[in-house]
Amino acid sequence: MLFVFAAVVISSCSTEEIVDSSFDALQTETIFNISLSENTRTRTRSNTKSDVDSRTTYDAEKKKAYLDSSIAFGLVGIDNESRDVLVDNQAIPETNGVRSANIKTSYLSSRIMTVSAFYPYTTAVSYHKDCSYVVSFSADDVKKGPLSSNYVDMRCDETHETVNLNFHHITNHIGFKVCDITGDDQLKGLMHIRKVILHGMATEGTYVVDGDASFWVPSPKRQDIVLYEGEDFVEFGEQHELYISENKLSLSKEDCNRVYVVPEVLTEHHYIEVVFDIDAFNYDGTRYRSSEGKTQIIPLSGVIPDDKFELGLQYTFVLGMNAGAIYRPIEFTASIDEWEAKYGSHIIDYDNE
Repeated sequence: MLFVFAAVVISSCSTEEIVDSSFDALQTETIFNISLSENTRTRTRSNTKSDVDSRTTYDAEKKKAYLDSSIAFGLVGIDNESRDVLVDNQAIPETNGVRSANIKTSYLSSRIMTVSAFYPYTTAVSYHKDCSYVVSFSADDVKKGPLSSNYVDMRCDETHETVNLNFHHITNHIGFKVCDITGDDQLKGLMHIRKVILHGMATEGTYVVDGDASFWVPSPKRQDIVLYEGEDFVEFGEQHELYISENKLSLSKEDCNRVYVVPEVLTEHHYIEVVFDIDAFNYDGTRYRSSEGKTQIIPLSGVIPDDKFELGLQYTFVLGMNAGAIYRPIEFTASIDEWEAKYGSHIIDYDNE
């Protein structure tokens, strides 16, 4: 766990509607003990297909949450009894290693409020009647790796109360590896990858904060993301899988070009487009010239459980490239009919003309 401490000064926790005047004048200091979720469990699932768009495996790993000290988080507080919004999306920045703010509550009937937070801070927040709230995250917000905290009940009449906010990831961080899985020995090890494009991904949307029932509503807008441009050779065999970075293929996981996306169900609209070249080769005694700009489309659906991204996981997909899909023999079939043609109600037999 990483810990960051923030002091929040409550300058007033009541209004004239509360009879207790001593509580009226009380100023309290609240210490926010901020922890960041970390879970290193990894899952791997085999999914090798016999068709030309084979995928091999993916793994999914919990990624450590990260809070940038230069970016504020947003704090929301709800009165436990009246369900009024007491802290209306307060920005909590960090200064000299401490996050602090003056918070003035407009009304507090129970002297206890439920607080929660999200990161990065955005002004686009709205509330439902049940006091759940909606945060609209843009594509730029998603690039920062949005986080959300747990719900915590806090009293406003206790000085130096410690409130523990545990932040966790609410998007997915995805990346890719690639290898040559061509089955034909004469076509193995011929590919140079040129470009990898991720199609159909949601990179913005609204996050509904409702305790354990929190969920995403992805934006209908979709982005096509270029993950790689270069000319690296694709190694043969699953044992030689390489991570895809911006301009090279690498053995190092740290080089993987990962992008944040909004969790959703994968469909046929979510796919990888790979552009590649094939070196010159001999096949059954015939010499074939090199070719450029070949394309394979590899769907992402059908790989992860229920085709649904699990909130907060980092996924790595393995793309299996198959040169046999490009140079597959073409088979022709033909049928022989009588040589005749029909014009209106008349049949003309050309053999007898």
